[in-house]
Amino acid sequence: MTKTSTIHTLTEWTKSRLDEMDAALAAIESKADAVEAGARKKADAAIADMKKRRDAFKVEVEATRERDAKAWDAMTDKLEAEWEAFEKDVDNYWDSVTDKADEYEAAFKARVAAQQKAWRATATRMKAEAIGFGAARKAEFDASVEKAETMAKDAGEKLKAVDAATKTSWSALRSALAESRAAYDEANAKAVATFKDAMKKDTAA
Repeated sequence: MTKTSTIHTLTEWTKSRLDEMDAALAAIESKADAVEAGARKKADAAIADMKKRRDAFKVEVEATRERDAKAWDAMTDKLEAEWEAFEKDVDNYWDSVTDKADEYEAAFKARVAAQQKAWRATATRMKAEAIGFGAARKAEFDASVEKAETMAKDAGEKLKAVDAATKTSWSALRSALAESRAAYDEANAKAVATFKDAMKKDTAA
């Protein structure tokens, strides 16, 4: 087994955020033509800002990808700031179109799907890299992933419950997304930490 890995808590965090940014933009742009003429200029400006934030986020990620963990850690605050700016642009967009509960729901579902897709991709990558672990390390890692998957599943169930309450406000949906995102982040961090620990122990064995 190769005793190096590209799996890192922050790399998984950035992949999930980029997936969600892309999903949000795709959902919003698919409905943009229906925005009232009077709100179109503000809506278009918000979409342009979202794209700019998403692209800047992506550039920072790509620039750091080939560097060491210390460089990744140094980028955390900057990437968090880009993410928060993107979310503010999303809020600005909804402020410009108002009373679009059906569009809220479409964007919400797209972002839920992106969160779940990102988690599944992380779990798949870790499982693939863990194939060569010794039996003891593999069992330890599998138990951690199973626990993380339960956390992710619980977060997904909560999102379904929110989705069932249709015609709710974007702020409520945004809060639900943030809560589930935090759960996914925690699940990812715990699974990655166990993966790294198991890899070190397996290397030392």
